[in-house]
Amino acid sequence: MANLRETLENLASFRPEGALVTSLYLHLRPEERQDRKYLRIYKDMVKEKKLELGRRELPKDVLDSIEKDFETIGEFLSDPKNLEGCRGIAVFSCSKEKFFQVVKLPYVYRSRLMVAPDPLIREIAAIDEEFGRVGVLLVDRKHVRFFLMDIESVTESVDFLEPLATRAHRFHSGGSGLKGAEGTFQLKMPSRGAAPNMVQHSYGEWRFHMRIQEEWHRILKLAADAAFEDWKRSKFDRLVVGGFVEEGLRDIENHLHAYLKERLVGYIEINPSEARPHEVAEKVLNLLWEKDREQEKELISELQELIGKGLAVNGTSKVLEMLSIGNVRTILIPEDFEKPGYLCPETHLVFLKPECPIEGEEPIQIEDIVDEVIEEALEQRASVEVIVDKELQKKVDGLAAFLRFSL
Repeated sequence: MANLRETLENLASFRPEGALVTSLYLHLRPEERQDRKYLRIYKDMVKEKKLELGRRELPKDVLDSIEKDFETIGEFLSDPKNLEGCRGIAVFSCSKEKFFQVVKLPYVYRSRLMVAPDPLIREIAAIDEEFGRVGVLLVDRKHVRFFLMDIESVTESVDFLEPLATRAHRFHSGGSGLKGAEGTFQLKMPSRGAAPNMVQHSYGEWRFHMRIQEEWHRILKLAADAAFEDWKRSKFDRLVVGGFVEEGLRDIENHLHAYLKERLVGYIEINPSEARPHEVAEKVLNLLWEKDREQEKELISELQELIGKGLAVNGTSKVLEMLSIGNVRTILIPEDFEKPGYLCPETHLVFLKPECPIEGEEPIQIEDIVDEVIEEALEQRASVEVIVDKELQKKVDGLAAFLRFSL
């Protein structure tokens, strides 16, 4: 099976003659999977796209190929087995050239269906760069495991049981149960004489609890060292720590190298001994989703601050103007925002009015400008941020953007 790099190279090199390529990006989050809602979303997008294509003077064979694309993609989506192991999917089809390619993704920016001369793969490249590599360190009192996760897969690189974590009987230290490490955890207390007729309590219990605490921190240190060694090899971008959070898992921050601590995203509740790669991936994606929702508040605050400095705009027409001159650094898009408008087919610019910057270029009326706006922003190497929170969406007037330079 081809890896992502090979797939992207194959898509980038595909140039059909006398045909167009259908590109689909589709959300497959739990809410879309319920009652196969994603199929209804896809069918609605197909209806809108057919209306848009009807306004364009395309040859019959090109239209027939696109119609076949819609059918082929619909058949693919109808089989749940094709959609396993992802929360978003990208599908590219050109029936005339018998071309069909699928890329599974951890998320997509927005469900969108587009028809263009070549496969629209910029979003995949952007998501790959954003997601990067995530190191997942799982720790309990006897087990240390480390996974490396990217948008393609989850692989395990470290998995070991710590033999020195095998405790002896309660209130005793050392012993044959430690496999050659007899006496390793013996805690010696200074001798102290007791007063007559007094019983010395808690010496054994104190040693037991101190030994448990020392043992836990030694395991955390081993786990932190294992993660750092893997970072030196793979240079992962973010770190997630998993285990039984209530057992003091956050104490690992006292042992993490500074490079890892600054990459620490958060914690997941999971059983390290029984965790499977797909379960690890689900937990990590849930955590990253929560972190993205927290980041939305920061983005809106930054927007309000930068507007006052002339480094941001809030409003669809203003954003389109800045996009037309290449002055968008980050674009903010409310998840449910839609707006009809016009596409200039040669410059690929979008406007709310039927006008194009090049004389003689005829604009095409489109049902929703947002899909084209995302594509143009990605082509300009701008980042895309989708606002999901309903209350925060109200603070964005259609579209908003952070600018590269002040005007």
